[in-house]
Amino acid sequence: MKTPMVVCFLGDSTVQGTGDTLALGWVGRLAQASFALDPARASTMTLCNLGLRGDSSLRVAARWQEETARRQRPGEGLVLVFSFGAADRPQQVPFSDAVAAARDMLREAAAITGPGRTLFAAPPPSSNPEWAARNRELGQLLLGVCAELGVPGFDLFTPLAASRPYMAALAKGDTIHPDAEGYAEMAGLLAVWPPMAELLGL
Repeated sequence: MKTPMVVCFLGDSTVQGTGDTLALGWVGRLAQASFALDPARASTMTLCNLGLRGDSSLRVAARWQEETARRQRPGEGLVLVFSFGAADRPQQVPFSDAVAAARDMLREAAAITGPGRTLFAAPPPSSNPEWAARNRELGQLLLGVCAELGVPGFDLFTPLAASRPYMAALAKGDTIHPDAEGYAEMAGLLAVWPPMAELLGL
């Protein structure tokens, strides 16, 4: 029997899946894909979506340790997947504060999980030009922190910003949350990212 594992996804509403009428988001789609390839994983792998609408980098930093500790039982492995920053603009979080919080979070998380079991995905784009520019810049800063710490980081912004269907869906909605097809596109990108694929067996 495989060692049981808990995979916690932490972040804001783009992790939670706000706007997805299928109520899956990219997290639920990754879970579906993993379990479809190996149904036994549904008994040994617990995926926890800990995305919260409106959570800035600082709010994720304030809660991640307690929430993940409550979900890991003795003998279980732990994987932590972070994606935050999209909610920082509405809450006017300075870049310096977000970077400092990310550095502390990712360093501590990697020490808890072990190498290769803490991942980060940069914030996705917005159809609002100012919000998009901020997410792009913050994402690059946070990916720089990942490189500094040796934590695998994925640039979600660039491929999604180049996707006409994804950006059109944002423009029809609230400018930051995609529709079900948009979340499927996010999941598709993350599913072929080697660090994620290896951890989830994709």
